[in-house]
Order: sequence, then structure tokens, then C-alpha cells
Amino acid sequence: MWVTGGHYQAWATFLERWGAGENLDPATLPALTKDDFAGDSWQRLADRITGALSARLTVWSDTLARELSAARDEFAAARALNHARWSLPPVRALAAAPGIPEELRGRLIGLVDGHIEATQRQIDEQIQRLRSAGVPRAAVEARLRTVRDNPLTAVTRAPHVTGGGWDRDPAATPRRRVILD
Repeated sequence: MWVTGGHYQAWATFLERWGAGENLDPATLPALTKDDFAGDSWQRLADRITGALSARLTVWSDTLARELSAARDEFAAARALNHARWSLPPVRALAAAPGIPEELRGRLIGLVDGHIEATQRQIDEQIQRLRSAGVPRAAVEARLRTVRDNPLTAVTRAPHVTGGGWDRDPAATPRRRVILD
């Protein structure tokens, strides 16, 4: 018997705080093994993990929709998309937490990535519908270019890194540049 609640309690406490928006590292959580739990306890814990991910993704989607709706120019739209993209690594980090068994981890990553990809498609489709709503072609093309130049799905393809180079180590060996005239 666990005096402090064991792994279930550690994960449950973490998920409540994380689902509420706290910036916590899931790598600090104990490893879960399905065999350590009774069938219903394991299912409740898996549901809590999924619920926490869903809560964060719902807030993320609402914030993105609000910021994109308020964007009056392409700079503001790009800023909204980048802000949304920067909010995704903690969500993906929980889905890919090393303490989650491989089978569940794969499903959670698929759930999160599927939500991101669906959101990207919906934004693209909404912009395409602006054509039939009478929005000038140049404005639709500009917004479409902004959305495609700042894809939310970039976080699903590679590790998310900061900045455009300003954050690199200045002491590191610079990359070789070849300039052709």
C-alpha cells in the first residue's frame, strides 16, 4: 500500500496542475506500468491524462481562434500563429512523456498531432471560404500565404527550436557559407 498515493497520486496531482495551465515538466514523473494498477485505476489514469491534454488543447484552440479573428493584418496573423505554435511543445511533451507506456504514448501523440493537423486544415479551409464571401483575392492570397508560411504543424515534424538564429551559441563553430556570384 502506498502511504503517499504512489504513482497514481503523483500523476493525478501533476495533471490537475498542468491541465490548469502550469508550466511543469512531465519528465519528472514516475514511470507508469499498466500492470501496477487495477484495470479500472489504469483506465481512470489514462482518462485523466487525455482529459488534461484535451483541456490544454481546448484553451489553445480558443486562444488561436480569438487571436486570428482579431488579426487585422498579416503581421498580426503571423504573430497569432507563432504564439499558438509556441504553446504546443508542452502539450506534445506530456503526450510523449517518458513515464507513459509506449502504447498509450503513441495514441496520445497521435491525438495531439491529429488535433494540430485538423486545426491547420480548418484554418486553411476558412481562408479559402473567404473567396466566396467577396473578400478581395489579394487579401485572401496574402492570408493564405501567411498561414502556410507559419504552419502550426511544424511542431509535429521536428523538435521545436527557438528563434531564427539569434539564440545560437556565439562560441560555437559557425556554419560555412558559400556565396555564389
